Amino acid sequence: MKLGNLANPAAENFYRCSGPNCGILKKTSDRWWLMWTSAVNFNQPVLYLCAWDEEIANREGTLHVCGELCAQRLQSQFMGNIRESQLRRSGIAVRS
Repeated sequence: MKLGNLANPAAENFYRCSGPNCGILKKTSDRWWLMWTSAVNFNQPVLYLCAWDEEIANREGTLHVCGELCAQRLQSQFMGNIRESQLRRSGIAVRS
């Protein structure tokens, strides 16, 4: 999630961690990561992870991640969503 200054759009951007139950704000010295998904190149959902890059951080759909634990949680969530979707398409009942 990107937060900005509404009165001054040119002001510095603020980023909040997208990790489940996290939400901490990024500081200038933090070593954060970025994650996003796409199905464009492989005709199936793919999860991407890269070190912080300001240009990528500002792209729509990019998740801002404070560290390894939140990245792992988001990866697990992604994998669970993919598996659940596959099971639903195959007609197998999914337990909640």
